[in-house]
Amino acid sequence: RAYGEDNAHAIAAQHLEEAPVDITPRKDAQDWAKRLGGKSIPGGSVRLHRAGRIPELPGFREGAWWVQDAAAAVPVHLLGDINGQHIADLCAAPGGKTAQLIAYGAKVTAVDQSQSRMQRLRENLARLHMKAELVVENALNWNPQRRFDAILLDAPCSSTGTIRRHPDVQRLKTAQSVQALTPLQDQLLNSAARLLKPGGKMVYCVCSLQSEEGEERIESFLAANPEFHRLPIDRRFMHINKDADTKTADMRLLPSWLGDLGGNDGFFASLLQKSP
Repeated sequence: RAYGEDNAHAIAAQHLEEAPVDITPRKDAQDWAKRLGGKSIPGGSVRLHRAGRIPELPGFREGAWWVQDAAAAVPVHLLGDINGQHIADLCAAPGGKTAQLIAYGAKVTAVDQSQSRMQRLRENLARLHMKAELVVENALNWNPQRRFDAILLDAPCSSTGTIRRHPDVQRLKTAQSVQALTPLQDQLLNSAARLLKPGGKMVYCVCSLQSEEGEERIESFLAANPEFHRLPIDRRFMHINKDADTKTADMRLLPSWLGDLGGNDGFFASLLQKSP
């Protein structure tokens, strides 16, 4: 109901399709699309419909690219030019966005409370020949000396935007389980806000279709933190097309975005700035 009947039908149809494999190349997406027999799509991703065994594909062992859904690659673009900036990536594992931040020139501190997931991030960065400061810590308790130029918070959520790849989500997630996550999302937003320099930017994102985890969390955060405001989304840095919903200052990508190319995960993202 939240997205209207036409969008609901398009989303349901997309959830029935097998998800393709998207990769994010370090550079030259067009070249990698040609080499791998894929298609270059908005955001700098390459889509593979018949990928086969991922580790056996050209460029994998050399660290030329990493697997990342096209929608998941978009939030980092909201930060714009981040070359040379110190950025904290909270709830970072398995590290697709961490790799993006590093590839775009940022000095990254990646934080995740899971030792096993952080080990996977460490292995991914090693394959990609990338370096970051890695911190195994609950982001709610983390209190570094440094304050950051920007923060990326990919918060734990219901994952209802990933049903096409994880169909059990539709059966396991209820309205009650969604509501149970919102206090944690609020706490993470407030914790992240304290880590940001005056004038710094923060991206909050979730792979959820629920407004309770997206738009409503931002409204609640802004009401409690008047020193923050939304920034309009600059399409130059997002590389999105007309099908991506940016009618508000937030970004809502539905699974039916890029429907003619195989769809994508559902995502919400908001770009916020702290007053100088």
